[in-house]
Amino acid sequence: MRRSPQFLRTAHALAAAVLLALVFAAQAGAAADHARFERPVMMDSDGPGNELYVLDDAGVLHEFRVSANSLSEFGRVSVPADFQAADMSFARSEQPPSLFIAGTQAGRGVALRFSLDSRTLKTWTFQNVCSGVDSGANSRTAYVATSDSNELYRLDLDGEHITFVTRIPDASKLGPVAFDEAGQMVYVADVASGRIYQYSIAARSAKVFATGLSAPTALVFDAESNRLFVADPGQRAIFTVDTRAAKPAIEPFVSAPLKTPYGMTLISEDRIAVADYGANTIFVFSSKGALLFRYPSGQ
Repeated sequence: MRRSPQFLRTAHALAAAVLLALVFAAQAGAAADHARFERPVMMDSDGPGNELYVLDDAGVLHEFRVSANSLSEFGRVSVPADFQAADMSFARSEQPPSLFIAGTQAGRGVALRFSLDSRTLKTWTFQNVCSGVDSGANSRTAYVATSDSNELYRLDLDGEHITFVTRIPDASKLGPVAFDEAGQMVYVADVASGRIYQYSIAARSAKVFATGLSAPTALVFDAESNRLFVADPGQRAIFTVDTRAAKPAIEPFVSAPLKTPYGMTLISEDRIAVADYGANTIFVFSSKGALLFRYPSGQ
């Protein structure tokens, strides 16, 4: 059937209008995603696994599903309004699924077991400011650091008991914690001096493990490679340390395109997710430091 010139001009105009509307809709969707997701400060995953949990500085916990090349948000809950979070760890041995979050509440140090449907399941209260936490999947314990007394505590996950472990007298301000459960080592960062301390559970002693950082805000221990990953927003970079080395040293892992990498965790398929506060973005890297994708994807 032959179409008239007027019909063809009208059809072309309609097609152009539809295409323009789709472009505007995609841009609006990307802008909306960006507006909804800002200032991520800490994260952890269910494993490393296929779910990622990211806390922003407004106290909103974003829940993501992880695929091969993208993240999709499926839930969002808020931590208690008067709670100031400092570090968090997925509660790998606990049901229902939940997070351990260390911080302060009403002027006291607090560690919460917080469910993914916004319920506080258990509370441990401290005299000092809680600044770091990590838990083990098999030992039914978690370790908590305090920043004003530079102490390390052990939590009994089957009860309410808090056990004093050690004080690190030469530390300036302890922060995030990473627990090597198999090796029975606890790593804790000093956010003021740029050091990382290693505490041996068997020997009951702590020592300086690595130096040369600016202000490390997140630690992650990879049991597969025996590497400790360190987020250092002061240097706009992620570093690694081989924990098996005779003389452990800080090694660069990735810097560009990072701005202020505050949080970090391992996710499925041997990848590392980074919460970049300044970029309002989650970056996902391969185990060799190659950038794979980001969220929101339109940035």
